[in-house]
Order: sequence, then C-alpha cells, then structure tokens
Amino acid sequence: MIKRLVKSYRDVLQYARILNAQSIARRMFVTNSFDGLLSGLGVILGSYLSGATNPANYVGSVIGASFSMGFFSGVVATYLSERAERLQELRRTERAMLHPLRGSIYERAAKVVPIYVALWSGLGAMLLPTIGVSPFILAEALGINVPIPILVYTSAGLMVAELFMLGVYLGKISGENKLVSGARLALIGLAAVLFFTIASLVM
Repeated sequence: MIKRLVKSYRDVLQYARILNAQSIARRMFVTNSFDGLLSGLGVILGSYLSGATNPANYVGSVIGASFSMGFFSGVVATYLSERAERLQELRRTERAMLHPLRGSIYERAAKVVPIYVALWSGLGAMLLPTIGVSPFILAEALGINVPIPILVYTSAGLMVAELFMLGVYLGKISGENKLVSGARLALIGLAAVLFFTIASLVM
C-alpha cells in the first residue's frame, strides 16, 4: 500500500516535470496563499470593527471564506482551466507529430497534471488562513477566556508573519534579497492592520 502510494507520488512528480508544471503549481500556491491571507486579515479585522465578541464567529468566518475560495476557485476552477490548456497542448502536439498520443505518457501527464496544479492552488488558499486563525481555534479548544483584542492582533500578527515567509520564499525563487522580499509582502499586511486599527479608533 505504502509502496504504491510512493510510486504514484513519484509518477505525478514525473508528469509535472514533463509538462513543466511545477512552476505553475508554485505560482498558484503563492498567489492563492497571498489572497487567502489578505482575505483572512480583512475578515478578522472587519469582524472586530463590527463588534464581534465570539471567537467561534471569527474561526467560522475565516475558515468558511478560505475553504469556499480554496475549493471552488482554487481547486475546481483551476482544475478545469488547467485541464483545458493541457488537452489543447496535447492535441496540438498530436497534429504536429501526425500521430495520436492516446495511452502515452504525455496523455497521462495531461490528465494528471491539472489535478496536481489544482491541489497546490487550493492548498494555498486554505492552509495558511487556517493557520492564521489558530489563536482563536486554540482559545476555543482549550476553553481559555482570552480578550478578543488580544486574539485579533495575535492572529493578525501571525498572518503578517506568514506573508513575510511567502515573500522570503519568492525572494529565494527570484534570487533577490529574501528579507527585502519578505518585508515587501509583510508591509501590505501591516498596512491592512494599520487601516483597520485607525478605523476602530475613529469609530
């Protein structure tokens, strides 16, 4: 069973290399992680601004939004669009070769790679926002009565830290300064926190 799973995983990676899909999956993961984290920040800070006092409401709102976006947009939409692109490439290759590729490794790759890309796309949209809201999850699970402002800003700080790590990762890929790249994304998150903080003071 384990050997079969390992072989299947290696096959998927081979297909991804054949179609040069790893960079696409990486971009989708980073883009959707960024979108998911900013959306999560907006939900948390907006809920706080509107006076929400139940930690479960924050958890439900962020996870509900991230999973909805992650599954329907991140997984389903990405799979359908990537599948269409890969099948188009396969048909174009068949016409150029004047030979059908049914049953070939290229056809299998064209069918498997969209799933690979879609899963990475959805993971980015769902995983990081869920980690970001973990202070609320822990407070609820452990039954600890933590003041909402502390939970809000702890969660927001965690999401900003995740944005920083995303930027560091992008800096590693691009060969740019990792700290500068990380700070660039973190500043976007900090700007959102600052905006909602000022808005809460004004209101």
